Amino acid sequence: MHVLGVNAQQDFELAEFPEPAIGEWDLLVRVKAVAVNPVDTKLKASVKPDQTGLKVLGFDACGEVLAVGGQVDNFAVGDRVFYAGDVTRAGSFAEQQAVDSRLAAIAPKNLSDLEAAALPLVGLTASEALFDHLGLSMEADANRGKRLLIIGGAGGVGSIAIQLAKQAGANVIATASRADSQAWCKQLGADQVIDHRQPLRPQLEQDVDWILCAADTDSHLDNMAASICPFGKICALVSHRQPMDMNRFKNKSVSFHWEFMFTRAMFKTPDQSQQGVYLQRLAQAVDAGAIRSILTQRGGKLGTKTLQAAFDQVTSGKMIGKIALAGF
Repeated sequence: MHVLGVNAQQDFELAEFPEPAIGEWDLLVRVKAVAVNPVDTKLKASVKPDQTGLKVLGFDACGEVLAVGGQVDNFAVGDRVFYAGDVTRAGSFAEQQAVDSRLAAIAPKNLSDLEAAALPLVGLTASEALFDHLGLSMEADANRGKRLLIIGGAGGVGSIAIQLAKQAGANVIATASRADSQAWCKQLGADQVIDHRQPLRPQLEQDVDWILCAADTDSHLDNMAASICPFGKICALVSHRQPMDMNRFKNKSVSFHWEFMFTRAMFKTPDQSQQGVYLQRLAQAVDAGAIRSILTQRGGKLGTKTLQAAFDQVTSGKMIGKIALAGF
């Protein structure tokens, strides 16, 4: 089968790999569409000159099930599925991929393959951040009057988090710095959009109950400390590059959480099937018209040049929503 792997020079290289072997819980999927995420660009940049062979990235896909493992009873050959997968295994920039069935779900019926592929990683990240870490209730009435600040609202995670939080009844304030990204956040349902190039607290009417930082963590610590209410909760996605002075949160008794979407798969946690549950809920919300795909760019068909162009777009700092490509 064809794969697009990263070689020791950090370039994409087209190669032939054997068909993946599947385990008892796995699905073998013919990949129909993929999306590119910041984690892909970081993993590509981390490849060392002494790497042997190719590293296959890609952690967003939609495709058709070709085979199922012996323990799989909730998927069948021919099912159309979407998933983000497992960062410790080969990714989706390939004709076929083996993925743990507990991390997948039936894809939204109302979306194209490209539109569906743009959802899993950001949908899971936003769901885990909002509901597992920040503690938003999935019962809408329970969140009425509560305020959520999303720093970096126009990116992939922010774009889904706005919609999920609004569906859950929260008052959502998103940050965006450009006119087009601010308009995008408003289209997705944000109640207020503020500029993260300026101090955030003066732009807010009052403190917020929750903060989801989908942007650079280091540069927004002071913003978050000033904006969060006493006993509030903060969830961050981006690793810090310097020591963090957490004392700034002490007097407000603030709790701070990290979200890494691959934790459940990486550590084989007993609840890793929760990712399949979150994806199925997301698919149902999409098919009900409550959530929209955040695909904003179509990158063509998988190839060395098209994939590199998609990576360049993701690292440009001007990305709104997601970019996806068709499979081989």
